[in-house]
Amino acid sequence: MSNSITRNNYANWMSTTPDIDHLNIGLFVWPGCHNAGMDWDIGHPFPESTTANWALCQNHDLLWQMRNGARSFDLRIMKRNNEFMTFHGSIRGRRLREIIASANTFLDENPDEFIILDFNTLQSEVDNRFDFQAFEKELLQGLKERLIPRHNRHLTFAQLKNASQKQRIILSVAYYQMFYSDLFWPEFENRWQGDTFVSTQDLAKYVVNVMQNPPTSSYPWRLSMTQYTLLRGPTKLTKEINTWFDLDSYLLYRSSIVSVDFFEETKLVEYCIAVNSRLVRDPDLKRPYRLSV
Repeated sequence: MSNSITRNNYANWMSTTPDIDHLNIGLFVWPGCHNAGMDWDIGHPFPESTTANWALCQNHDLLWQMRNGARSFDLRIMKRNNEFMTFHGSIRGRRLREIIASANTFLDENPDEFIILDFNTLQSEVDNRFDFQAFEKELLQGLKERLIPRHNRHLTFAQLKNASQKQRIILSVAYYQMFYSDLFWPEFENRWQGDTFVSTQDLAKYVVNVMQNPPTSSYPWRLSMTQYTLLRGPTKLTKEINTWFDLDSYLLYRSSIVSVDFFEETKLVEYCIAVNSRLVRDPDLKRPYRLSV
């Protein structure tokens, strides 16, 4: 696990941004990491190393991502050899216990930040029968006191802080009905263009269409901003994200979770800080639509 510190003082940006406490979870714009548990810091032995570039979507581990400003984490979980771990295709990623440890370390360091753990895929390697009971047990043993109950979803961040000194994690899961607890939130709606090798032009058109009619402003939803090439795998959409989501485009104001690859190579966190500050003063910015790409 990385013990590096933030480069840009983004570790506690939610708790130090003026008036951000007046927003609620649905109105807030979350800078997110696509396939957050698949990072280059893991290191893969041969033969996995020959195809790992196609599966690894972040540069550094989850604790590093949190310390550098990301607040929503797209996590796909498989049970392999009696252990829960992230995966992308056939490539293994971070273990669930590493994810739990990262969240606990980060929130011990920054007790008034909020994060989303978005477990949107749950699979079993052997017989496709996921062990929901064991998964729930491991999560609750490691994070129970930090989980925000679903019935508090409409509260502002200030109200959530007043309600609890510890509850700072939104835990969203696929098949949430299998978990008989208010601490497990239903899976978020996802908006993805659907074409692995989508052109930049078609991706831009898709984002524009989504933002003409976003799913909701009362519950988080995820926009997956991804593009792949046959040889290199995930593309670094640094220029595109910095252009399409700048503060004049209105795209980011209408967003919820913006999930990107290699997030720290973009200005996404910086933009989210500015956008959330403006949404406090003018929540109607969630509604206007204006963009040319």
